[in-house]
Amino acid sequence: MQIVDYEKTRVRLLEVFIRDIANSVVQRIDFDKLDQKNQTFLSKTRERFCFDDDNGWKFLVSALDCVGDSEFAITNFINTKIDNGRSFNTDERYLRLYGILSAVYIQRQSILKLCELFKMDNLKLIKKDFDKLNITFLRHCISAHPMNYDTSSEVVSYRVVRASMEPSGDLQIIDNSNSTKTYNIYDCISQYRIKAELILSALCEKVITNTYNSAPEKQEQLKSKLSKIEK
Repeated sequence: MQIVDYEKTRVRLLEVFIRDIANSVVQRIDFDKLDQKNQTFLSKTRERFCFDDDNGWKFLVSALDCVGDSEFAITNFINTKIDNGRSFNTDERYLRLYGILSAVYIQRQSILKLCELFKMDNLKLIKKDFDKLNITFLRHCISAHPMNYDTSSEVVSYRVVRASMEPSGDLQIIDNSNSTKTYNIYDCISQYRIKAELILSALCEKVITNTYNSAPEKQEQLKSKLSKIEK
């Protein structure tokens, strides 16, 4: 089995790319000039990154941390699988299943917050794309709303068929009408990661444009660096 290196995952590299841009901007802030202008650090970052308000920097730092931390959890799950090498350890499989669904959802929400902060034009479409993924459905029906999943036409309950939880990642979901469907958790994660990487790549371009809107040479330099991550 090929082990996934957390530091080399595309999500991690794109998160670090945004973080490096943010840190670079902060390092160039002249705090003496800020004092002279009676301007705060938060208002300066709002100006530099084109945030809507002075709280933008706080949300940026928090969202980037959440993307990185959740990526660490997702990578660990991919490497150690649902059974974590322990045969018939059903209780831990449940714990790890709930954990991975939460980790993916935290990352998704953090990416959406970043898209909002940097004013991505198609934010509603991005959210709809995330909502269509099987991993989102599994998060809602298993770990968030198993007793009151709202399908818009009725409220449904769901549960995991315990005997269906296999090291292969297959699991069956059954609703209150005894209708079952099988999902593979690894496939669901893979589909999510493809979508997350595409959105983060587009977000990185938006970060470059917002931050260096009057510096075309710097934009080209950063876009060249970004293209190497995207390969």
